[in-house]
Amino acid sequence: MWCVTAPGIVYHRICDDKSARTFKTLLGDYQGWVVADALGTHQAGARECRGLRLAACWAHVLRRFRDAVVDFPEAHLMLAWIQDLYERAVTEKMKVWMHDTPALKTTSLGGAIRYTLGIWDRLTLFLDDAEVWLDNNRTERGLRGPVIGRRNHFGSKSARGTQVAAIMYSLVESAKAAGIDPIAYLTEVATRAQRSPGAVLLPADLRAATPAAA
Repeated sequence: MWCVTAPGIVYHRICDDKSARTFKTLLGDYQGWVVADALGTHQAGARECRGLRLAACWAHVLRRFRDAVVDFPEAHLMLAWIQDLYERAVTEKMKVWMHDTPALKTTSLGGAIRYTLGIWDRLTLFLDDAEVWLDNNRTERGLRGPVIGRRNHFGSKSARGTQVAAIMYSLVESAKAAGIDPIAYLTEVATRAQRSPGAVLLPADLRAATPAAA
């Protein structure tokens, strides 16, 4: 399952794989920034999408150093600096520290350093363009529902079932992102569909039509 997010929108789609071709098909003619994890096929797909610019996610870096800190307390420095990123730039300190810190590649700390330096150019794009998000946490949150769900219902048993599941996850997660109660949203969608078959109601549209509480 793929998940793409934008402010107020969470979109899920079931695809056969995570290939560069699927990445390109999913993003279509979109032009602008995409913040994603460091999967190699994302980078390969982005090269084939004209006008698309790929940035890396700091949350994925954070997790690797958080795993490393259990055995390497010095990794606390990187955790503190990553927190500071959301307030001010400390990237030069990070880079110097990672280059100067001796750590075997086979250790969790060495792996975290190697991962971070390997995507450093994409991690620091936000320094030159304020539109670049520091992480893709919205997308990670959007995937939480499907991940928990598959542990409970053990899949959808058919291709059509997975497509329906993707649609439902898209609607529910978009409602959450728009600050709308998912049950209230789905109830309103069903009610309007009975009155006007084929009518489209997005969560953001419902929010715009809902009077603010006094």
